Amino acid sequence: MTPRKHVNLLLAVFTGIAITICTSDTLTAQKKESDTSKSSATAKKSVTKKSKGRVPPHYGKLNLTKKQRDKIYEIKAGYKSQLDNLKKQLAELTQKQKSECEGVLTASQKSTLDKILADVASKRSKKTAKK
Repeated sequence: MTPRKHVNLLLAVFTGIAITICTSDTLTAQKKESDTSKSSATAKKSVTKKSKGRVPPHYGKLNLTKKQRDKIYEIKAGYKSQLDNLKKQLAELTQKQKSECEGVLTASQKSTLDKILADVASKRSKKTAKK
């Protein structure tokens, strides 16, 4: 494989890892408990405390007990600092890799790349503004 292919491969791998890590917490789904009567729903709303977090994807469908939820929140809290450190390391490595890749480019290529990235950002912001 040529060095350029190695760089592209590494870029793809790091990007995939970054996306996976960054979205792993945001893709959780929780099932809302259905109440049989309106009075019990109103009573629960007044007594319910603020959520401590989210359970992993699809765990909300398992009818977890409060004890199980609390234990899951505790486990997730224990790993939070480690995961945050890894996310930071990944972001730093990704930025270092990007800088090294840009270091290979000529001045005109860098200029063209800057224009391309500006166009992409502009299109992305327009797309998100429509939603």
